[in-house]
Order: sequence, then C-alpha cells, then structure tokens
Amino acid sequence: METKDFTLHRDGVDGDFDVTLYGTAGRPVIVFPEGDSSCSSWEDGGMIDALAGLINAGRVRLFCVDSADGSSWYAGYAPTEYRLASLGGYFDLVENDLAQLVREEAPGAGAPLVAGAGIGALNATIAMLRKPSLYGGLLALSGTYDAAWVVGNAMSDGWRAFSPVDAVRGLCDNPLLVEALAGRQLAFVCGTGAGEEAGETQRTLQGELESAGVAATFEYWGADVDHSWGWWREEARQLLPCLLDEGGLDRRHAASIVGDARAVAKTAGVDLAGAGERLEQAKQRLSQARDTLAAAEERTKDEEKSVDEHAKEAERLAAAARDAWAEKDRIAALLEDAIRKGNEAQVEADKAAAELSSARWIAGEAEAAVASAKSELAAAGDEVARAEEAVEVARAHEAEAKAKLEAVLAEAAGSEVGAAKKPATRKSTGAKKPATSGAKKPAAAKKPTAGTRRSSRTSKASGGESAMR
Repeated sequence: METKDFTLHRDGVDGDFDVTLYGTAGRPVIVFPEGDSSCSSWEDGGMIDALAGLINAGRVRLFCVDSADGSSWYAGYAPTEYRLASLGGYFDLVENDLAQLVREEAPGAGAPLVAGAGIGALNATIAMLRKPSLYGGLLALSGTYDAAWVVGNAMSDGWRAFSPVDAVRGLCDNPLLVEALAGRQLAFVCGTGAGEEAGETQRTLQGELESAGVAATFEYWGADVDHSWGWWREEARQLLPCLLDEGGLDRRHAASIVGDARAVAKTAGVDLAGAGERLEQAKQRLSQARDTLAAAEERTKDEEKSVDEHAKEAERLAAAARDAWAEKDRIAALLEDAIRKGNEAQVEADKAAAELSSARWIAGEAEAAVASAKSELAAAGDEVARAEEAVEVARAHEAEAKAKLEAVLAEAAGSEVGAAKKPATRKSTGAKKPATSGAKKPAAAKKPTAGTRRSSRTSKASGGESAMR
C-alpha cells in the first residue's frame, strides 16, 4: 500500500498539520482522527488494515489529517475565545488547504467523503454541515453530536455554531442547507453497549433531520457493540463501500429489509413446522385430556360426596373450635383475675413480711427483757432466801429472849413476895440496873450474815436481856 505524507500550514492557525495519504486511486475520503490524536490515529486503531481491500483495489484513498482537539475541544484550561478561534481556524484549513490538496492528489475522483470515529465523527459532521457542497457523503461512527456533552458548563452561542444538533434544529427554516444536503449519503452508526451513551445525541440528530426531510441512515447496533476500535473497524468495513456507490445506503437499507424479511420468513417456516408438530401433539394431548376429563368427572362425583362429609366435619370442628376459643377466653379472664389477686396477695404478703421482721425485732427485745427479768428474779430469790434465814435467826433470838424474860420476871416476882414488907428496898431494887459490861451473849443470839433492821432490833433485845441478868 502506497502512502504519502504532507504538511499544511495556514496563517491564523497555530502549528502545522500533517496529512498521510493511503492509496493511489479511488474515491478520496478525508479522515478526522479520534479525540486529540494525529493523522496516524486510524492506522494505530487498525482501520487502515480493515479497509486495505478497498484501498488496494483502488476504490478509496484516505487523507488522514491531524486534529486541533487539543487546543479546542479538550483545552478546558484556555479562554473560550481562543478555543473557538482555534476550532474555526482548523475548519478553514480543512475547507481550503486540505480540500485543495485533495483536488490536486485525486483530480476527477469526485467530491471527497468525510469520515471519523468518536470525536472524529463530530468533526466530520461539522465539516459536512458547514460546507455540504464540498463533500459527497459522511460516515460518522459513535459520534457525540451535542457540543454540550464535550464542553459542559462552557456551552455558549459560540459553541452552538459547532454543535450539530443545534445546527440542524429548525433546519426546515433553512431551505438552502436542506437542498445542499439533499442527495448526500449520510450514515450515522453507533452501538448500544458500554461507552455508547452519546447515542442519545444521535437519536436527537435523527429526529431533527427527519423533521426537515433530510434523508440519512441511522443504525443502532446491539448491546454487545461498545465504544471501541474493534467495532468501528467492522462498521467501516460494512458501510464505507455503500457510500462509494450512488444509492448504496438505500440498497443496504433495502437489503436489510429483505434480509430481515427473509429471516422472518425463515423463522416463520421454522415456526410453522414447529406449529404442525405442536398441533399433532396438541391433538394427542386433547384426546388424553378427554379421557382424563371423563375420569375426572367420575372422580368428581366421589369427591363431591367426600366434600360434603368433610364440610359437615369441618362445620362440627368449627363449632368445637368456637367453643374452645370461648373457653379459652373464659380461662384467660379467670387467669387475669387470678393474676390480679395474686399481685394483691403478694402486696399483702410483702407487707406481712415487713411486719413479721419488725415483730421479730420487738420479740428479740422482749426476750432480752425476759432474760434480764429472770436474772433479777433469781437475785431477788437469793435475797428473799437470805431474808428468811435472817427471820428464822431473829425468831430464835426472840424466843430465847422471851424465855429469859419470863425467868427474870419469875425471879423478880419471888423477890417481891419475900420483901413485901420492905417497900423502900423494893423501890431501890426497881431503880438499880445490873452492870452489863461483862455479860456474854448466848451462842444462839449470834448476828446474821445479812444485817437488817429486824436483826438490829433482835440484837438490842438480846443486849437488854443480858443487862437485866
């Protein structure tokens, strides 16, 4: 495969732009690289190898150009005016310098197609909408057609000029653009798998173009088709040949319809054969069902009788259950009352326990008082015994004293009879007291151990008796 390299420069556009040409014959195709990439983007992504058959057959030649995405779409750090000027200058270079290069290298080969994948599809679509008269067709793979999806909050009227969905909104009011797009083969393709969320902007673009009456092909591949070079290679391999022939997309669409119809017909034939088999199977099942129905009807009669019996039994059991529930409610009420009474009794029991504890404490004090009283009683008994002993002693002393007194009185009476005729002497005898200093107390007149008043009196009596003696 023959290749050529070129470098383009345009005043007012920063930097130089390289262009690589693949092929020497066939319809020229201007290729915009994937986001912020160089002219080698498609070769690096395997697209050149995928389209090598068309290139080597002289059906197409690809003019792959550098992008200005780094100073426009992806230059979020730069002022908006700079980014828009860079993007505008880039498309000026494409529409003038690159278009001139294509005419020089592919004279008489027809208007070039524009193609791209990812951000390259966005740039290719912008190029077609800006100057549709320069190009013969468009192949856009997995593009994002709303500039707001790329620039986000920086969206402004300036960016809307480079936003395809905004450019075609109200396209019916721009008949010149509608006429310029007429007859151009426009193909938009995306998957519905991972990374293909921008497919929603493709649906928006589709709606606006259809409203304006602009014919275009929109394909939405399966959920397994993701945002990747592998699927872009397959999409380009299938669709680019359709763009090379007039009415190629229409034939693809018709073929797709025919293919779908054939697939439906084939499916229908398979379904019909299956339906025949299912019909025979259904007939067999119907016959079996009839036999089963007859048996079931006979069984139903037996079961109805059984149902009646079970219904009666169920009614009896239901009545028993109601009685049981009623008894349960009664017992529950009794239990609730018993619990209430038990709680009240527990309160009384707790109160009685407290009173018992107090009574035990008082009883303990009473027992201590009884023990003390018993001790005092024993002491009093001992004292009474001692007192009684003293009384016996005193009584003995008293008896002895009385005996002595009677003896003295008897003796005294004898003396009075002998001296009856001597009153003076009797008078002096009654006045004289015998000496008591040398008298001794009898042994029975010994003083008790515990001294009492009674004992004292006895002692005095004994002493007097001794004195009289």
